[in-house]
Amino acid sequence: MPLVYIVAALIAVGIIGWFINRRITAPGMARNLVNIVLGLIVVGIGLWLINTYVPMAGSIKAILNIVVVVATCVGILQQVGLWAQVVRLWGNLTNHRLES
Repeated sequence: MPLVYIVAALIAVGIIGWFINRRITAPGMARNLVNIVLGLIVVGIGLWLINTYVPMAGSIKAILNIVVVVATCVGILQQVGLWAQVVRLWGNLTNHRLES
């Protein structure tokens, strides 16, 4: 029975996303924020489904969770336009050489 609720929730998220992106006139950043929140809901439900119903070793499940969280963080940073600054900061930190 919980799977029926999950499918209904995913359908509701899809309808809300379609309605907001097609029918409602909103500023770009507000629409972007709503899409990020809806994407986080979908990713969370998907990860919960995998963790609950897919049998796998605990270590593989932990690696999968880390990969999904990192990929989600990268996606959010790209959506809000901060990814280039993070890459530049990382490059500055790792390529810093002390002059003698």
